Parts: sequence; structure tokens; C-alpha cells
Amino acid sequence: MNLDSNDRKLLNRLQIGLPLVRRPWNAIAEELELRQEDVLQRLERLKKEGFIRRIGGVFNPAGLGFRGCLYAMAVREELFYQTAAVVNRYRGVTHNYRRRSRLNMWFTLTSRTEEERGAILETIREAAGGPLLYEFPSEQLFKLKVFLNMEVMDDASAITPSPNLNGGTTSKQEPCKIEITDLQLIRELQGDLPLSPEPYTEIANKTGCSLEEVFLRLQALQAGGALKRIGAVLKHREAGFSANGLFICVLPEEHIPEAGKRLAGYSEVSHCYKRRAHPDWPYNLYAMIHGPDEAFVRKVAEQFVRREGIKDYDILFSTEELKKTSFSI
Repeated sequence: MNLDSNDRKLLNRLQIGLPLVRRPWNAIAEELELRQEDVLQRLERLKKEGFIRRIGGVFNPAGLGFRGCLYAMAVREELFYQTAAVVNRYRGVTHNYRRRSRLNMWFTLTSRTEEERGAILETIREAAGGPLLYEFPSEQLFKLKVFLNMEVMDDASAITPSPNLNGGTTSKQEPCKIEITDLQLIRELQGDLPLSPEPYTEIANKTGCSLEEVFLRLQALQAGGALKRIGAVLKHREAGFSANGLFICVLPEEHIPEAGKRLAGYSEVSHCYKRRAHPDWPYNLYAMIHGPDEAFVRKVAEQFVRREGIKDYDILFSTEELKKTSFSI
């Protein structure tokens, strides 16, 4: 990676989120003691070189009235890529991975109705030759925060749990009240924020709103949980996090709440959930662990299982990214 210290600081800052001010790039530049022109030039280069997937709105499907779920199935090799093509054609599928596992295809699907979901899943099963489709709904959320720390990549040996800011929760996200103008703003932010001195002003002009109204509506979407942040989404592999493993383990129900919070406390963990178990797939605690290589990911997982006394666990490494995009409507 050809990144200097200012590149790394900028990438970290943009993952946290852009401020809702007239000149956000200038505000970021002042924080990092850079010039606005330097920030914009760096962002152009970092996007061109593939470190940044996009800079825009990151939305919560549940806050917009959608339901998401994780699915997995065992697909025969001769049907694998034609099945992947069918899975990937649906807008509601944001992630699809080949994983090193008996269940070799893992994807997420977000839909507004059960009828829509059922029709999509049936089409997918038919394309795959009718295998058993495993459904893994989230039953408890411990962490949902993707942050790739670009400033510690040089110290891959350091594994220290970070404070868990999210905590475990079983609360259900209620959809926000969304007006037509909100939908216009959401669709504008689903793409890339303009790399111009006043990007929100450009969005205001496109939607026919005043800048003040844009900020008020975005603040309301954030407060309601529909908008997580406006910021940078990095490409994991290009950013140096070339290994991502889905850690799964079996725990007694009564141990999951506290163990889940402790697992979520690792900075290398971006997602952590209690999920539905199945008779032939008993795993009930799931976490995504990211690192520079598989050995690093295993080290994080092994530290956790030793501390918790866990015997039954696995790490399903991604071997192919079949689809990865942001949620959009």
C-alpha cells in the first residue's frame, strides 16, 4: 500500500462520518491540519487507486421499513456461478460470498414484504438445484460498526479488545416516517458525494431544497436510525484487510448476552449477532473478524474462545467476493 500518514488519518476520519456543514471537506481539513485542496486531491487519488469504494450515505434498512436476513446454502460446483448470477441480480442482495465451508454460498437479502422475499428465495433455490436454504435471522445485535483502522496496520501483532460502545440489544428498529423529499435525498446519497467544496449545496439544488432543509431532514433521519452516517466505505482487501472470517460458535443461551458483548469489544470485529441455530448447524453466536491475513484472524478468534472456554467453533473464511454493495432503494 502506498499510503502516507495523512492518507491513513484521512481514511480513518472519513469512516467515522462527515459533518453536516456547508463545507464538510474544509472542516475535515482543519481537523487534520491539512488544506481543503489537499484533502480533495487525496480523495480523488484514493478512489482512483481503489482504497475507497464510495463516499456517501450508509443507511439502516430496518429504519426504512425493510427486513434483512443472512442466508447460506451448499451449491454444487457446476451450478455455483450461475446461481451466483441469479442471487446477485436482486437489488436487495448487498453481500454474497463464497466461503470455505460445507455451506459455500452466503448472502444477505433485504426486502420490504414476506411475499417478495419468498419469491426471490424460491427463484434462488431453483437456480441452485433445490438445496436446503438456511435462514439465519438476527435474534440479538451486539455490534454493527465497520471501522478499518488504517493507522494500526503496521502493528498486526497487537490484539487488544476495545471498549464495546454498542452493547447487546434486542430492541426492534421501528421504521422512520419518510416523506417524498426524504426519498429524494436518500437516493442522492446512495451514490457518491460530490468532491466539490460544497457537496451538500449540490444535493440541495438537485432536490429543490434549501441547504438548511437538507440538514434538518438528514439530522431527522439520523435521529430516527434510518441514516447511520455519511462517510467513506473502504475496500477491505485494497486497504490491507485481505482476510475476513465469519466466526461461529455454540454457546448455552444464558451465556450469549455477556459473551456477545465481550466478542463485540474486539476492534477487529465489525459485526456480532446472536443468530438462529439449526439442528444440523448448531452455531448461535456470529461475528465478522477482519485482519491482514488468516493467521491474524485465527489469533483473534482463538484468544476469544480460550477466554470463554468455548469448544465448538469454526471460522469460515471468504475465498471470493461475489457481490458487495451498499443498501439502496
